[in-house]
Parts: sequence; C-alpha cells; structure tokens
Amino acid sequence: MQRQTADRELRLLTTLSTSYAIVSVMPNYGDNRLPEHLSAKRARVWEPHVAPINHLADQIADAEGIPRGHVPYVDPDSGGILARALVLLDNPSRKAKAGSGSGLLSLDNDDRTAWTCRLAYEAAGVDRRSVVHWNACPFPTASKKSGSLDSERARAARWTRDLVTLCTKLEFVLLLGGPARDGWRRSGYPGNLIVIGQDRDIPHCSGQGLATADAKQRFYGAVDELAGRLQNTEKGLVGG
Repeated sequence: MQRQTADRELRLLTTLSTSYAIVSVMPNYGDNRLPEHLSAKRARVWEPHVAPINHLADQIADAEGIPRGHVPYVDPDSGGILARALVLLDNPSRKAKAGSGSGLLSLDNDDRTAWTCRLAYEAAGVDRRSVVHWNACPFPTASKKSGSLDSERARAARWTRDLVTLCTKLEFVLLLGGPARDGWRRSGYPGNLIVIGQDRDIPHCSGQGLATADAKQRFYGAVDELAGRLQNTEKGLVGG
C-alpha cells in the first residue's frame, strides 16, 4: 500500500511539474473552447446519469429568477448521479457560465481551474466518471470578481442537500477552499460520507488558490488521497 501511494505521488509530481513548465506557451486549457466539441457535449446534458442534476440546475435557476442554463449543467462525461465522489468548489467560474463560457461544470472548460483539476486527476488515477463537480453557490454570485458571499452560500445550502440526495452512490466528498468547506457546513453535512477537507484547509485549485508551494502540496495531496480511497473501494462506473 505504501509503495502504491509513493508511486502515485511520484506520477502526480512528474506530470504536474512538466505541465506547469509549459503553461506559459499553452494559452488554451480545455477542449470546450472548440465549438464542435462543446456542441456535442451540450447535446448530451439530458443523458440519464446527469439529467436529474441538470433538472436541479434548472430548478435553481427558476428559484433565483434567472434564465435556465445560467446555473451551469453538469458535464455528461462526469459520473453524474452515479459518481462516487463529490468535489465541491465555490461558485461557477467565468468559463462555466452560459454567457461567457460553456454553461457546463466541466473538466474540459477553457480555464486554469478545470485544467489543473483534470491534470491532477489524470496523474493520480482518478477516473472522471467517478466524480461529479458542484459549487457551494451553484448560481451566479453578486460579485463578478470575488467568491460567494456568506448569505449566498446560506441560500444555496438546500441545493447541496438535494444534490447529495440525487447521487445515491456517493461515498466521498472533497472540499476545495474555505467557501466550499463553509457551504458544506451550512448544508448540514448530508449523507454518511467520508469528507476530505472538512477539518483542514485544502485550497481551491485556481491560480490564486495554488499560489504557494504549500498550497499546491495540500491540493495535490488531497487529490491523491481521494484517488487512494476510490481505488480501495472500487465499484461500478458509468459505461464509457
């Protein structure tokens, strides 16, 4: 077991060191920037394993009085309701919003946050079909440049509970950043789940969140921990 963990950590560090070395010459982070790729993905948002969550997104939009689609839909290439791990972040990024991006919570979004997560998962051996991403504040926030407000996360707590109820195969939760940790607390810690980051600070995977070597180590260590837990309790995945 210790050897497997060491091998995963070495693979993770090697991949990420190489990737960060070339980021200055790689202006495009994800394939959702390509219209044909995004159109094909969006055509699948009502597939059975993601439809319940995306109907929830529409329900949230209705409650907030905003157009449907402005609460980003879950990527059909994720695990959806069959996911074994929930990764909770703060609020939709600019590249996830319908007006300025893909309209999807997706590892293929054209931003550094999605790119960092995707590389970390690949290096640690986390299959994207075992994971679903969500935000402590799933609707657009009042501020365009900062994170969600306490009041917004309080308003959104019920939606986190509803999401967990939909995802009947969940075993683990990974909380990325203080707002995610606060949002999870406000939701009442739903479900009998193993939560990574409930009692310690794991940074958000944005450039600002991973600005220090210590922050990077805590983030990648948490992803590696999630990978180990998923591999040790392997179950069925969505058909590929």
